[in-house]
Amino acid sequence: MKPVDNMQAAQGVNAARWAISAIFLLNGAGIGLWAAHVPVVQARAGIDTGVLGFLLLTIAGGAIAAMPLSGWLSGRWGTRPVALGSAWLFALTSALLMNVDGVTALFVAAFAFGASNGVLDVSMNANAAEVEAARGVPTMSSFHGFFSLGGLLGAALGGLVIGAGWGDGRGALAAGVIIALAVALAARFVFRVPPQGAAGHSHFALPRGPALFLGLLGLLCFAVEGALVDWSALLLTERTRAEPASAALGYSAFSVAMAACRFAGDRLVLRFGASRLMVFGGLGMFGGLLLAVLSTNFALSALGFALIGVSAANVVPLIFAAAARMPGMSAGGGLATVATLGYAGLLMAPPLLGSIAAHTNIAVALGLLSLSGLVIAANAGIVKRMG
Repeated sequence: MKPVDNMQAAQGVNAARWAISAIFLLNGAGIGLWAAHVPVVQARAGIDTGVLGFLLLTIAGGAIAAMPLSGWLSGRWGTRPVALGSAWLFALTSALLMNVDGVTALFVAAFAFGASNGVLDVSMNANAAEVEAARGVPTMSSFHGFFSLGGLLGAALGGLVIGAGWGDGRGALAAGVIIALAVALAARFVFRVPPQGAAGHSHFALPRGPALFLGLLGLLCFAVEGALVDWSALLLTERTRAEPASAALGYSAFSVAMAACRFAGDRLVLRFGASRLMVFGGLGMFGGLLLAVLSTNFALSALGFALIGVSAANVVPLIFAAAARMPGMSAGGGLATVATLGYAGLLMAPPLLGSIAAHTNIAVALGLLSLSGLVIAANAGIVKRMG
């Protein structure tokens, strides 16, 4: 697709940019809202932490299972209807997950929530890649910035809702309705591109060649991000003797730094190029994790987490943008193939790190994970070759 020259068409592409940005924001908000409700849902369902772990695994499993379907649907029907349909389904399932009673119903709702999020994740990224191609300038990082911002807003909203006594599901239901209505308002502006099934493979394919390398790089980056969700607070309490309330600030430093740097990412790509930004990202992830695990000072460890956020912020957007440009595949098909392997890092990292930590300690486990940054830096050139 060539950059748009006609003024009217350019205005349409600009409107499409903000429309899909809104969907990224709403998706992040829904996930942030769920994160805030996890303890409330656990208490209401009467499940222990072991069962809760399986519930979270079910959500991730639903997402990974549905991602290949999203690539096929996007190639067959186009990214716009799939992104909109899955966004509405996401609004419904997010409200359902935080309102159901009974363990069986909770697990069914968790799988549906994960599946709708998996389809939405691939299709909205594919649509964003089409908008980026139409604009002719890097844009993907800003889309992921809106997702990160949405996560922060959703978590904050969840805290307010629960504090106001609406944690019984009423707040989540109201948020689901708002998300659905907001998607409806954005729908008319979401970018339309004819289905690409005839021009290239629209389906999921087993990763090989460039797709395999991109997927593995995505897996390593998601493994680092997932590890910080599960283990950053524990690391700070063990290494720096921080109180639990203070230890939570480590992940907050990572999240805020990541959100801020994603909004600057597109300008950084233009100035330094995708390959150099990937090298910086990998080396920064390596250095940040080492600083976090080696330091016994709370401020230095938190600074390490912030450095990881700054460095990792644009790695996944660059990988996804490259996946959408893979020769012989539609944007949705390429993203489904790479994202499915990448998101497996979220499934594999927590139990693997837990096993290593059980035989050593969490600092050693995260220290080994820091080597992922070096692998990402060493293979950064692949994002340029996909251009």
